Amino acid sequence: MDPPAILPVRRGPLPGLRDLPFHRTGANQFVSTTSTRKVRIAAKPLLVLLCSAFLGACVSNQPKQPPPPPPDPAEVARQQAEVRGKEILAKGIAEYEAGSYPQAEATFMSPDIWAASDTIKIAALKNLAFTYCVSERPVLCRQSFERALQLDPNFDLTPAEHNHPLWGPEFKNAKNRQ
Repeated sequence: MDPPAILPVRRGPLPGLRDLPFHRTGANQFVSTTSTRKVRIAAKPLLVLLCSAFLGACVSNQPKQPPPPPPDPAEVARQQAEVRGKEILAKGIAEYEAGSYPQAEATFMSPDIWAASDTIKIAALKNLAFTYCVSERPVLCRQSFERALQLDPNFDLTPAEHNHPLWGPEFKNAKNRQ
C-alpha cells in the first residue's frame, strides 16, 4: 500500500476570492470590486451602528413612572399602633383562656390597645367584661359593656354569649341603660 500523498499547502488569497463584490484588503477594510470608484467601508463602525440600532429598538419609549411619595408619618404610626394593638389583644385573650384573669385584665387595659382602632378597643372591652364577670365583679363587667356600646351602639354578643349565665344578664343591663 502506498503512503498517502502529501498535498502542497497554498499560501495567499483563496482562488475565486476576486469574484466576490468585495474583498478584504487588511485592517478591517473592504474594497469594492464592482465599481470603478473604490469604496472603503469600515467594518467595526458599521457593526457598532447596527448593534446600536438593534439595541435602541429594545428600549421602551414609555415615560418612567415617578416613585410613589413617601408614606405619611401619621399613617405609618396609626398602622403600627393597630398591629401592636392586635398583638396585645391576642396576648390578653390567650391569658384569659388560660385562666390568668389578673394578667388578662392588665393586658386588656394596656395603652397599646387604647391607641389602636375602635374595633380593637371594643374586642378588648368585651373580653375585659368577661374577665370581670368570671372574677365576680358584675358592676365592672356591665361598665365594660357600656363603654363598648358607647364606641359602637350596634355592638352585640353572639347567641352563645347572650345565653351565658354570668355576662349575658350584665350585657342586657348595659344595653337597657343606653
